[in-house]
Amino acid sequence: MLKIFKSNRCEVCYTERIVRECPRNDKKVCWQCCNKLRCDTKCPSSCPYAATETEAGIFPTFKADSLTESSDVLKLYIDLWVGRQNANLDMQCPISLATEDPARLVKWLTGFQYPSHFPLTYLMQKLCIATPEASEEVSAHHETCIHKYMQAIVRLAWDELRPLTVNQLDKQDLALRYTELMQSIPILRKVSTYSIIHSGIGEDGISALVFMELNHKQDMTILLSSASGTWRIRQTILGSPKEYFAQNQANNNIAEALGKADDARVWELIQSNMKVYPDSPDLYYYRALYWQLCKNTDKAAVDFFNAIALDNTWIEPYFHLGTLYLGKSDYDNAAFWFGELTTLHPDDPNAMNNLAACYAGQGRIQDAKALWEKVLMTYPTFEVARKNLEKLNNG
Repeated sequence: MLKIFKSNRCEVCYTERIVRECPRNDKKVCWQCCNKLRCDTKCPSSCPYAATETEAGIFPTFKADSLTESSDVLKLYIDLWVGRQNANLDMQCPISLATEDPARLVKWLTGFQYPSHFPLTYLMQKLCIATPEASEEVSAHHETCIHKYMQAIVRLAWDELRPLTVNQLDKQDLALRYTELMQSIPILRKVSTYSIIHSGIGEDGISALVFMELNHKQDMTILLSSASGTWRIRQTILGSPKEYFAQNQANNNIAEALGKADDARVWELIQSNMKVYPDSPDLYYYRALYWQLCKNTDKAAVDFFNAIALDNTWIEPYFHLGTLYLGKSDYDNAAFWFGELTTLHPDDPNAMNNLAACYAGQGRIQDAKALWEKVLMTYPTFEVARKNLEKLNNG
């Protein structure tokens, strides 16, 4: 595990964050300055970040703490490699052979396997060779998604963020609210630079975490998921990975305070945690419960909606929002949200039961009856639906 010297600047560039010690110049450096030095492959073998020659490939391997760092050092190595005499090419420089006999060079290069993150397009561009293989860069990595997301934030292109997230429901109102919520985060409105410090993929293979620094001073951690087959943003945390691991306990503390109806403590915890977890659907959900505790159903409805906008497929906010409207006899809005919930989870008996109640409240008696009968066909012991149906029939 690399050692992060938090709040210290690189002793070479004085700009980026220190992430390791360099035995070659006896300084504490950022990975960018490390790459500029180690790309010549002259670092001592005692350094774990020194280049390592491989028998199976033509390029050495470089240990890196992120794909971005790895790609950067490989590009720097390629800058040197194209102009060096190469024993495998009869002591010609690759750039010279690319001019004299590009077909031979391409044939030789394609005889090797490259890691999926290798900057093959960059290599071909340096050699001035246009090939079909170089026309497409691999873009399925989690850091590719991160760069698109962060570049959009730097440009203040807020409407470009949601398509890069796990929130993929085709609902314009949810898309608009997501954009509004992200745009309201003060720190994100001020981002001009970002630097990835390290990243990693979880043991499950479908989750990833990227730790970065904004504007050379603010920690930020982004969580991603590839459960859909494509890497997408799941949450941003204004802090280090330490805050990610502390998140469950923070939520538990809020839930405990809610259970005790300690509204002052709930509000304090929510406000402090929102500074760290600004797009957490859990916090908006808990704040909605807080508003209900304070008998403010209008604000509760807004925050249940916010939670849905930040996590389109989370059941609880849908159910609470529908229940809130049903309790106010607002059958149209209640039917909408229970309808959305049954679309997401068509076999949820509680959602169907409540949707039927909305139909009954709207005067759609036959629709209510048909839905309660459907519930009882699938869940014959669901007594609430049975009693509702009996009440309807005895009307």
